[in-house]
Amino acid sequence: MKEIVYIEKMAYGGNSIGKLPGGKIVFVEGAYPGELVEITILKDKNDYAIAKVDKILETIPERSTPKCPYFKECGGCDFLDLKYDKQLEIKKQVFLEQLLRISGLNIKNVEIERSNFEYNYRLKMEFSVTRNKKLGFKRKKSNRVVEIKKCLIAPKPMNQVLDVLPEILDAFNVSVYNGRNGVLKNIVLRYSPRGELMVVFVTKMENFKDAKKIANVLSKQVSLITSVVHVMNSNDKVVLRGPYRILKGEGVISYEFSWEKFQVPPTAFFQNNFYVTEKMIDYLTKNLDLNGNEVVLDLFSGLGTFSIRLALLSKFVVAVGSNHVSVKAGRANANINGLRNIKFIESDAYEFLKNSEKNFDVLVVDPPRSGLGKEMCNEILLRKPEKIAYVSCNPSTFSRDLKMLMELYEIKSIKLFDMFPQTYHIESIAILARK
Repeated sequence: MKEIVYIEKMAYGGNSIGKLPGGKIVFVEGAYPGELVEITILKDKNDYAIAKVDKILETIPERSTPKCPYFKECGGCDFLDLKYDKQLEIKKQVFLEQLLRISGLNIKNVEIERSNFEYNYRLKMEFSVTRNKKLGFKRKKSNRVVEIKKCLIAPKPMNQVLDVLPEILDAFNVSVYNGRNGVLKNIVLRYSPRGELMVVFVTKMENFKDAKKIANVLSKQVSLITSVVHVMNSNDKVVLRGPYRILKGEGVISYEFSWEKFQVPPTAFFQNNFYVTEKMIDYLTKNLDLNGNEVVLDLFSGLGTFSIRLALLSKFVVAVGSNHVSVKAGRANANINGLRNIKFIESDAYEFLKNSEKNFDVLVVDPPRSGLGKEMCNEILLRKPEKIAYVSCNPSTFSRDLKMLMELYEIKSIKLFDMFPQTYHIESIAILARK
């Protein structure tokens, strides 16, 4: 069924919202607020419908011609056909509407920190491998891999790997995992502005024939490669997990900010936009307004992205993370930065908080997209830290948690950070103070 719809606003997740004749809400993929579009209804539910754009009848001036030939095919980017300032405007609108709808908090405006670069910014890229040994990304909601010869949001050295690696894999007759048989599952590339490039081969099983020879040939063709690693991952649901062996180099990639240094192992999480990450660290630590006497608890700490700077500014930091590799890296990073007032603990965040007998002056949380949840928020309310810094990558779960925390806390400051240009994703940091 076809309809003509005026697009009113964006929803969180990259789709836009309009109304069908009769007033039913319709979620539309491929349209922006202010546009008049002809759509085809894909799903018609009782309360809403889902549709795709067939034709744009009236377009907004901020729509542009995408520079990427794979846009709408590979599923990696959402806003490549939208000028950057408009992307930021939409992200603010979506964030504020989520706050109002879910938490009841009516904030009229919020500052958003721009990314230093609209393209070539992403520090880690996870590529799938096609049957003919080409690299690419999966379509949205599909296992079909779209071959990519060049990615606009990847740093340029990564695109050198995309250019030469398929031929190398073919020359060594590497078998590709197809869900049942084969060896090679993914290629993960990590980059540092220091000029370091890590290549990670992810296989289904331990055996990876000619791995060191492949690493040597690849390193000769791409001079910036500093480490090549083989990860053995039997789990098909997660790309980067499992034991690993170093084929070339030291097996870590280094990042150096204004005040701290990090070494990141191949399977550890680290933020994907270098310059925005430092701005987030700056904002969080400055707006907590620490006096040097606080005991800080950093939950979901990873390898110390915030913990290291917090330790420089406070009396003591307890950093809690559930990933063994990241916690081990956090301890190494504390040593690299000469810090003795920080302790990394491997534990589930909720279990640690529930069972800890210590009180903390300041709490920092950077949970996954699922947020904190009711049990964690209730435990925080029982503990009553003076200040909370909540780092979020999901405005919906952030708004849900904030509604619970506002029983005892009020927002001291809040800011958005555009970690992922060309996508609908947005990071936020809220500093909460006890009432």
